[in-house]
Order: sequence, then structure tokens, then C-alpha cells
Amino acid sequence: MMKGFILQCFFFVWMVLASCVSRAQQVADTRELPSGPVQESVLEKDSILIGDQIWWDMTLPAGIWNGRQIEIPVFSPLPYKLTEQVEALSGVLLDSVIRKKHLESIRARILLTSFDSGSYQLPPVPLCLVGQDGTRDTIWFKGPLLTVNTIPVDTTSFEPYGLKPQMRYPITKGEILTLAGIVVLLAALVFLVNMIIRRRRNHLPLFGPGRPKDPPHIAALKVLEDIRTRELWKKQKAKPYYTLLTDTIRVYLRDRWRIQAMEKTSTQMMAALHQMESEDPLLTDKIIGELGEMLSKGDLAKFAKYTPSDSENEESVRQAIRFVTETAPDEEEKEEKIR
Repeated sequence: MMKGFILQCFFFVWMVLASCVSRAQQVADTRELPSGPVQESVLEKDSILIGDQIWWDMTLPAGIWNGRQIEIPVFSPLPYKLTEQVEALSGVLLDSVIRKKHLESIRARILLTSFDSGSYQLPPVPLCLVGQDGTRDTIWFKGPLLTVNTIPVDTTSFEPYGLKPQMRYPITKGEILTLAGIVVLLAALVFLVNMIIRRRRNHLPLFGPGRPKDPPHIAALKVLEDIRTRELWKKQKAKPYYTLLTDTIRVYLRDRWRIQAMEKTSTQMMAALHQMESEDPLLTDKIIGELGEMLSKGDLAKFAKYTPSDSENEESVRQAIRFVTETAPDEEEKEEKIR
């Protein structure tokens, strides 16, 4: 018994819903109003432009909804064509109007649009009222006339134009000044980097004048005095000691007589000094010979693993100092070089 009662209830509900849906599907196809109560409906405004949207309002009679459930037609899928030219952008939406905490009216609304100009008669729309006892009444709303206007064009003064070229704006003074400032800034940056590299290469401070460079013999004597004070030979560092000693003499020969001694062997340096002997009276066979002895000992210590005695090491630095001191230019020669 219970199973049969449930089946009867299910069949009754299905019949009610199927009837409402079938009437919703007939909205766009029905032009003639059925028999029964018919209500008027209104549009928000008389006309719209192509592509505009407008609300279609249908107000239920006062109190007719008491004790009843309102069933609305279903528009699917959206946008739904009410006519060939008019589309529904929404389903039927119920909206209640309440004043002073009292339900005054209920209205159904549909959002419409159209993309064709003209006047179109909207189809009637049904709303189903289902009572608590299952009785069902249908209220039909008459469709109003929707007027869709196009944008007016004055054909007497209308002149068609072709595509316009890309607009080019003139360069302003501000843009010119900005570009000029960037160019000046980049040039100053390049100049600053170049100056820093040149001053670093010449061992000069970044800013301000550099210290005056010592004459070749003064610079050499300072380095030789430092080498003598360090006494590297006493720390079993004969090879580094003679490397410093001979390199100092090479720098002195380069700065004093422009002899490229850094790329020459000891034998080649001695030959270059003998060639300069006729031009510089300070270069004598004796002083050149002492320098040759020091260079020979240095070659043996650096390349032949020879270990000179302490007295030989001390004598080598004295020979280097003697060579620089005796070949240093006198004051008259210095003044001539300056001139």
C-alpha cells in the first residue's frame, strides 16, 4: 500500500512539472492568447536602440498568490529566442515589492535585447499557481510591442573616409632635453672610467695631481736598501733575493738609458751597457764588470741551484748599490734633461 501511494505522488508531481515545462516551451510559438484570465505586461520604456537591454515586467494580481506556489517557465539555454529578433538574456525572475513590512505585490521580470531594428510583438507568457491541494491555475500575460531603433545616419551630409594613417606626435622640448641629458651623462661616465683606468695604470691617485716621480737612481736605491734590510738570504731564500736584486737593476737600466732590460738576458744586458759606454762617461769597465759579477751570481742562484755564502750575498747588494750610485747623473746632466 505504501509503495503504491509513493508511486501515485511521484506521478502527480511529474505531471504538474511536465505541464509547466511544456507551456514554457510554447512561449515563443504561441501568438494567440488561450482562454482564461489574461493580465497586461509592460516594458521599462517604449523603445530601445539596437543591442540595448530592457526589462519586461509582469505584475501578479494582489493576493492571488496566497496559499499557492508560483511556478515559472524555464528558458534554456540562454540567450533564449522569444522571437526570431528578440532574445531573453535571463529566465523569469520573481521580485517582491514590500511596503511598510507588508507584501504589496509580486512581479516577474525578463531581461530582453534585440539586434534587429523594427517593432516586434512579444509572445504571451504563462505563470502557474499550484495550490496546497494540488489544484493548478495558469495566468497568462499578454506580450507588449517592443520597438527597436537603429542609430540614425544623415545620408545627405555623410562622407565615408578611408583608414587613417598612424598618428605621430611631435617630439617635445622635454623629450629632447631628456635625451641630451642621457647622452651627456653617458659621455661623462665613459670619460670617468677612461681616466680611472689611465691613472691606475700609471700608479697615480684617482683625484688630484700625482706625486712627483723619483729619478731612476733614487727609486733604485730605495728598493735596494729595502732588499738589503730584509736579508732574504738568511731565510734560505736566495732565489727570491737575487730575483728582486736583478729585477731592480733591469728597471734602473730601462729608466736610466732606455735599455729594454726586462726582455734581455744577463749577457744581452752587459752587451747593451758596453754599447752605451762610449756615450756615457760614467759607464766604466770597472763598474760594468762588478755588475756582471753580480748578475752571474744571480743566474747561478736562480737557474743552477747554487747557494752563495752570506758574504757573497752581502757583496752582491753592495755591488748593485755601487753601480747605481756611480752611474747616477750629476746635477748639470739633470738640468740638461729637464730642458
